[in-house]
Amino acid sequence: MAAALPAVAQTDQNDTVLAMAHDTTVLSMLQAAGWVMIPLALASIVAFTLIIYCFFTLTARSITTPELLERMEPFFENEDLEGLASYVADRPQAVARIVDRTLQFIERRPDADAESIRAVAETEGSRVAAALNQRVLYIMDVGVLAPMLGLFGTVVGILNSFGHIAQEASPMRTMLLAGGVSQALVSTSAGLIVGITAMAFYAYFRGRVGLLISLLEADATLLVQELVLLCRRHRVAS
Repeated sequence: MAAALPAVAQTDQNDTVLAMAHDTTVLSMLQAAGWVMIPLALASIVAFTLIIYCFFTLTARSITTPELLERMEPFFENEDLEGLASYVADRPQAVARIVDRTLQFIERRPDADAESIRAVAETEGSRVAAALNQRVLYIMDVGVLAPMLGLFGTVVGILNSFGHIAQEASPMRTMLLAGGVSQALVSTSAGLIVGITAMAFYAYFRGRVGLLISLLEADATLLVQELVLLCRRHRVAS
């Protein structure tokens, strides 16, 4: 009987371990990770929302369209600044906003030189470029913060595990430590998943923003130069 007791105890421990393994599911692991999963869930929702928003807004149509350039060409040919101003005022494209801001400056300062006109256009273009970059930077912020939140949750979980083990007199303390650490690492895994996903999309959208800014600079520079030449012809004619 005495010889059989250790075997019986070992069998009971094995049965306990198997029962814990069967009871462990993804939902139970997330619940065991603790309250830190709440900010991680919010971070994942924010990242998903920003990614969908960038997919629909960071497009070439938000910068310019062939229709916009074709409709603006007759105004330059007819030297109709008033008609051009009324047309671009209602257009949502970034190039139209730059032309609109430049025309407003020309209307207030008819005697402005070419350098002043270009400076106003460059300032508006820089504002538009900064707005495009800011959307992508929000995704990067989520990608940086999510792993840190996961690591913080792991530290808290490990501290709690050691605290419970210190108060537990059972010989199964090693198994309790392993289970507590595995549950604590769930938050780190979740944080890494959110962070890696966010950073991957950040790299993709960063490249797209670079292409959009290049498109903006090319079209806006051409149109502003047309405005400068048009203003110069008006002064010569007057």
